[in-house]
Amino acid sequence: MSGSLPLLLLVDDEPEILVALGDLLEDRYRILSTASPVEALELVRTHPDIAVIVSDQRMPELTGSQFLARVRRQTNAEAILLTGYADLTAVVTALNDGAISGYANKPWDAEALIAMIAAAADRFALRQALAFERAAFRALADGSGDIVTILDRDGQVVRGTAPPEGIDPRDLAIVAQDDSDSEDRQLPQPSGDRWTHITRIPFAIGTQRYLLKIERDDTYRRLAERRHHQSEKLEALGTLSGGIAHDFNNLLAAIIGNLELAERRIDDRDRLRRYLGAATEAAGRGSAITRRLLSFSRQRDLAAEIFRPDDVIQSIEELIVRTAAGRIGVAYDFAEPAWVVRTDVGQFELAILNLAINARDAMDGSGTVRIGTANIAEAAAFLPDFAGPFVRISVSDTGSGMDSAVRERVFEPFFTTKAQGAGTGLGLPMVRAMARAAGGEVTIDSEVGRGTSIHLWLPRINAGPIAVSPPASDRITPRRLMLVEDDPEVRAVVAAQLEAAGHSVVVHDSATRAVAVLEAGERFDMVLTDYAMPDMSGIDVAARVRACCPDTPVLLITGFAEIGDTQIGVPVLTKPFTSEQLLGAIALATAIPDSVSG
Repeated sequence: MSGSLPLLLLVDDEPEILVALGDLLEDRYRILSTASPVEALELVRTHPDIAVIVSDQRMPELTGSQFLARVRRQTNAEAILLTGYADLTAVVTALNDGAISGYANKPWDAEALIAMIAAAADRFALRQALAFERAAFRALADGSGDIVTILDRDGQVVRGTAPPEGIDPRDLAIVAQDDSDSEDRQLPQPSGDRWTHITRIPFAIGTQRYLLKIERDDTYRRLAERRHHQSEKLEALGTLSGGIAHDFNNLLAAIIGNLELAERRIDDRDRLRRYLGAATEAAGRGSAITRRLLSFSRQRDLAAEIFRPDDVIQSIEELIVRTAAGRIGVAYDFAEPAWVVRTDVGQFELAILNLAINARDAMDGSGTVRIGTANIAEAAAFLPDFAGPFVRISVSDTGSGMDSAVRERVFEPFFTTKAQGAGTGLGLPMVRAMARAAGGEVTIDSEVGRGTSIHLWLPRINAGPIAVSPPASDRITPRRLMLVEDDPEVRAVVAAQLEAAGHSVVVHDSATRAVAVLEAGERFDMVLTDYAMPDMSGIDVAARVRACCPDTPVLLITGFAEIGDTQIGVPVLTKPFTSEQLLGAIALATAIPDSVSG
């Protein structure tokens, strides 16, 4: 008999009854039968899948009600008692005790008995299914590591632990809907930020509505995503390093050469001015490259921002040019006026650099990489699955192009046509992932022998970015300043710049001694401090200044690009800088008092 049929246990001390019941039920059930209630107890123990027990009441070893009362401790099977009218009291007692779910008189009505047993088997199956669902839910709730709660329509917890922050308004909004909802939350903590992913699933039981809420710690995945994103940046920087080293050698040669010429022509003011100007220009170019490299390489959380693609492309122009390593031309064709888009700026920069590197490698030493943007009022003509205004960012080359077989595979992770060790095959998949996350797409136009154009499509955003410019100072107000800097060359240059502008400067090469002077009572109009020093960091100096001199503003000077993105509570000036930038930062910092927490 098929194992899908319910298992039935028949217990009666009269063999003829067992045969009759077996004949009646064998087409619908798997049958176990015995004339002994004691033996039946053993059958129940060894067959936990018994769905229904049909037992006689009058038996010599145990009465049916006694047998079923013992059985109830071992199984959840449904029980039906067969009895004569004389045993009605025992039947009522068994019903009241919950030992049986029904009874039938002897002789029985075949159709009524079949229907009673079928209903009992259905109840058993339903109970087993419910027990399975409960066990599965409990395993999910208790074993998954997630926080699982069930809320009613008022936000009260039905199952689970009530959160300390109380009722979440978003829970109340979702429980009244039919669609599920998910969100990601960042939770700042002293030991480092954590992230949680929340899934909300509304459901109803009759007229009552509930919400299944699952909160999952997403910190590990987020950190892994950050590390992967950083590794992609480092790969791109590795590709850039050769061209950057070459250009820095040129810049240093220009600086050193012009300074040597200036030293020889110290008596010729015109030539001296020209040589010093050339050295300053070369140093400025090197500073721009370094600043952009530090900003590009720093670790940061992925976050969508609103920006104009051409502005970002122009901001990394130095890096794009370095991808050419002096061998490939770079040309630009930007839309005017440019529309704005919304995606992660770091990922966008990395995408453009990857596309520029691919374009360079496709041209084998000669040609031009063209980077352009276009405002497309209706994308449907180019992208059948999209509609509305899009910005198209294109990177084109005049290289060898691709055939159809390569075009179909270029977005596969780890697929590359470059030589072994020259590429990972992750650049284009990353570009497409970024575009799709922003609601856009990537398309390719390419023919063998006619070059390739990669088009990055991003939807237009109606809101534009907000640019905040620091206030400019019309005149210099002489101030008494403290400068804390451990590097003697930097200390001398900055002090000279400040004194040339009319400020009075007291310099310290030790942060510890500088703080001791302040805490002893000496006062200054402002403290300028380096960030990275051996005895005390600039952050610590700022905190000590706040403690002893709360009205004294602090300006932090640093060569680390990432410090500017940290909520440290003090204004930051990044090295290298000009005198004008230094004086502007001082004017801004003294106009807006800083605030250092802790």
